[in-house]
Amino acid sequence: MTTLRTLPIRMAPLPGESLDSWLEALAHRTQTSYGDVLSSLGLLTRAGDEAPGWTRPRDWTIALSEREAAGIAFATGLDDQRVHAMTLAHFDGRALLIDRAKRQVNRHRLWGRGTGSRYCPDCLAESAGRWKLEWRLGWSFACTHHSLLLVDTCQGCGRLTRRRPFSRRSLPIPGHCGTRPPRTADPDAPRECDQDLTQAEALRLPTGHPAIEAQRLITNMIETDRAEFGQYYRHPQPSAVALSELRAVASRMLTHLGADDLAARVPADILNAHITSQPSNEPERREASRPGFMAPPTSAMTAAAVIAAMQVLGVAQLSSAAHALRTVIGKSRNGSEKTTTTTIRGWGRGTGTVLRTIQLAALGPLLRPSDQLRYQTVALPSPPSVTARQVSRRSNKLPAALWPSWAVRLSPSSGAYQRILAPVLAAGVLLVGTKLELDAAASMLGSASDGKSLSRVLQMLHDRQCWEPVATALIRLAHYLDENDIPIDYQRRRTLDYSNLLPAKQWVEICRQTGHSPGGGRRARIARCVLFSQISGMPVNHAPDFPTADVYSFRSEAERFTEVWSPQLADALKQVARDFVSGCGLRSEPVVWWPPLGLLDGLELPGTDPSTIDIDRLHELTGGRRYPAGSAAQTLGVSIEAVRLVLEEHPIPAAPLTAAQARALGQVRHAARQVLTEEEFRRRYLDEHQSARTIALDIGVSKATVTRLAAEYGIELRKVGRYFKHHNAIDPDWLYEQYVTRRRTLADIAREKGTSTNYITRRAHDLGIPLRPSGGASTRKAMDSKADFAGYLGLSSELAGQPLGGLSGTSGK
Repeated sequence: MTTLRTLPIRMAPLPGESLDSWLEALAHRTQTSYGDVLSSLGLLTRAGDEAPGWTRPRDWTIALSEREAAGIAFATGLDDQRVHAMTLAHFDGRALLIDRAKRQVNRHRLWGRGTGSRYCPDCLAESAGRWKLEWRLGWSFACTHHSLLLVDTCQGCGRLTRRRPFSRRSLPIPGHCGTRPPRTADPDAPRECDQDLTQAEALRLPTGHPAIEAQRLITNMIETDRAEFGQYYRHPQPSAVALSELRAVASRMLTHLGADDLAARVPADILNAHITSQPSNEPERREASRPGFMAPPTSAMTAAAVIAAMQVLGVAQLSSAAHALRTVIGKSRNGSEKTTTTTIRGWGRGTGTVLRTIQLAALGPLLRPSDQLRYQTVALPSPPSVTARQVSRRSNKLPAALWPSWAVRLSPSSGAYQRILAPVLAAGVLLVGTKLELDAAASMLGSASDGKSLSRVLQMLHDRQCWEPVATALIRLAHYLDENDIPIDYQRRRTLDYSNLLPAKQWVEICRQTGHSPGGGRRARIARCVLFSQISGMPVNHAPDFPTADVYSFRSEAERFTEVWSPQLADALKQVARDFVSGCGLRSEPVVWWPPLGLLDGLELPGTDPSTIDIDRLHELTGGRRYPAGSAAQTLGVSIEAVRLVLEEHPIPAAPLTAAQARALGQVRHAARQVLTEEEFRRRYLDEHQSARTIALDIGVSKATVTRLAAEYGIELRKVGRYFKHHNAIDPDWLYEQYVTRRRTLADIAREKGTSTNYITRRAHDLGIPLRPSGGASTRKAMDSKADFAGYLGLSSELAGQPLGGLSGTSGK
């Protein structure tokens, strides 16, 4: 075993210098053969008796053992870590992968190069022939300092430099080719090529050239072990992952793109160098024929591939990256390699989510619309990852027909009825990020649609070129439902018993209270179906009361029902819905709910935004019409579904009635009910102790009408004078001041005390208070009250002064 000694002459390596370059420079400095230097460092040893001669591992420039590194450090006075840093192990896990046991570079991952090196002649000239370690990497193709392409071969012998170790018998000359020529019988033939590499011709590149910028990005990424440019800006990755993805894309660029396609992506000078630079030996020609399998053999080929790949990975916008990659995918789909969502996984080992996202985004337009939802290609491209449990939870949060406020925004102005589109859109939300089949998705939402309808309608949306914003909205909605709790369990709503919803007797009573005609059993059935749809989230044709005959006519009437309901009828039916939901044990749930419409911000959706419709203008256009939505939609230039949605939330106000209409419809009590609500009645009668006659006089109806309202509200009326017989409420001095001094009328005082005028008159007479003649202000006050009520009923001004008691005869109807 050779005993190591410290070298008498020491020379520090240059920053970034390779181990073999430093040892050759050391041999040249000491004028010692290369073999003697290696032997003195323990890298060249004499073999045993079984294998006479000298042995030298060919791979110590790749990695050193700890013993070898320690021997070099001892002999040269360097630190062990600095010795290791001069081998390719310095880049292990960042720019290449090394098998430490075999001391070999994995040539099929990260474009690793086990032997050989490119070089920059200008750098060699500046450093007196010292060789940089990074030139050995497959990712080195340009010199960013001198703006030129690295040279691949010695221009004297035409071979790849440093493919084989320098001869141990020779004295190295830094910056000269040390490749040994083919063996010859001439003993005086030179052992090395000895070509001056600093004089080699290289392709000069202008400042800011894409090749120089790409090399600068790659070098920085390898040094920092982090990719933060282009597509990696928002999703930084380790350099090994980013280089694996760069290799995968660059390999496809070289494999599937011809010269014409590359010409549109690669500068002409690089492309010409790529076309004209042909490998000189068989191993390199094999590498050139399989550019995706191993590192490209020439710097021009590497530069062309990386520049083209940077148009995918080096841009910030996902849409731009996907567009650049789509051409390559299209070429491969038309060739022998059929690129699908499954086969893109085989583009290369070690790739990550960034490339997968771009691949799916590029492949998206070539997929069916349902697959675009599964892979979310228009928004957040990713493989389906939603579990069966998550799908079930999402289905509980989805109505069978998408919320009207959402469906109206996503519906094109023509091409599909909303009753067909809304169930399809709801099932589409369920598909997002899942592997569900179409029929299964429809079935989970109550079978309001089916697989064929789902496929057909989604394809229709795709063909109408409104698909991208619609799909984005569905994906946003799916993520919102997954991430948030909502107040309604629609799966439970779909299974409720709706047989007792809005019984016939209740419908008749609502119509009586709101002044609507019950319209027979058909109108009641329509109202029940509408309420069923609002509560359950199912289409109206799934209601238990939906007829099996005359389907189309009934459905059309149901769609128009909320166009013409009055505010009173709308409020009454909403209360019915609230009572039904509470009666089912769902007191904490609202009747209806929808996700925030802010999720749609920034999308150019095909449907009408109901919030843009002027409600006053809409009421002006729809008032008095039998079927108002259609004409209003045409006038406003919006969809009829949007008009119906606005009218459902903001019903058309009822027009004032004439006296004849009031008598004919028996709506005196209905009109009185609007003025004298239960709360107002209780305040006046119980809190302020006004009499029924006084209240009737105030609102301009008969006492009989007020009596019927009291019975309806469950308020027990007092007997006349009962309150004051038990309460000596009239103070003589107060009555004198109010009547004589302040000149108030007896009727006004009676109203304040909640008793009759006759009682106040008798009380004043008993107290000796002089009474004024009857009439005057009291009469005018009563007439004003009647005029106000007549105005509410829509009576003419001539009828305002007539007694309204005649109307009370119809109030009980």
